[in-house]
Amino acid sequence: MNDQRILDLTAKIEETLGKENSAMISDTLGEILTGNSENMKAIADRDDQIKKLQERNEKLVAANGALLQKIPMERAEDKEEKKEAPKKINLKDAFDKNGNFIH
Repeated sequence: MNDQRILDLTAKIEETLGKENSAMISDTLGEILTGNSENMKAIADRDDQIKKLQERNEKLVAANGALLQKIPMERAEDKEEKKEAPKKINLKDAFDKNGNFIH
């Protein structure tokens, strides 16, 4: 709302209610407009902060993507090949020729 519109509305109130009553209402309207201006400023500040955080997030996502591309990925087949099959132990291999347990 611009200043001219506020003056027009204040004049309309003064015509309707008279000078004394319009003065009381004008004071209240002034407080409301001041509060509204503060709220609008706070909203604009938060919008700026949100925009900055979104830009920062986009930069971090891009940086993380670049880092992930530098990490070599192992193929699943390579991991399977590296694992050795567990060696089966039979009773003959667990004891020596004298019947003693081999640890």
